[in-house]
Amino acid sequence: MNIDSYVADLERRIVQSLLISSYTITIDRKTADLAFISGIMDLRNGITVDFKEYIEDTGDTIQKFMYGYNVRQDADVLFRYDNSPDPKARKLASFPHHKHTKSGEITASTPVDLFIVIEEIEKVIESE
Repeated sequence: MNIDSYVADLERRIVQSLLISSYTITIDRKTADLAFISGIMDLRNGITVDFKEYIEDTGDTIQKFMYGYNVRQDADVLFRYDNSPDPKARKLASFPHHKHTKSGEITASTPVDLFIVIEEIEKVIESE
């Protein structure tokens, strides 16, 4: 998969989601093999997802060096996943991957992608 295919797949999956009402994506190609992707998705339930990914086409796959998925309702952050080297997350077994909760707690997390975050939002909606 190359960067163009990755972005096309990302957009296809966004368009197919019944939860997403609108979105914007910005692709900043650093080189032919490196790109910074950022965007905002507005969901039908009033939640907004801000996202960013710094990716590289390694020839065989897309490697994600940096990511952040911020889920909010208006200015209130509901949760956020990222892999920034947050000093408060250093003791987590999953470091640098972690999740910030609404209460401000930082918890261990496996690496996630945008659609894992969307699935988590869908589960929260279903349980309400």
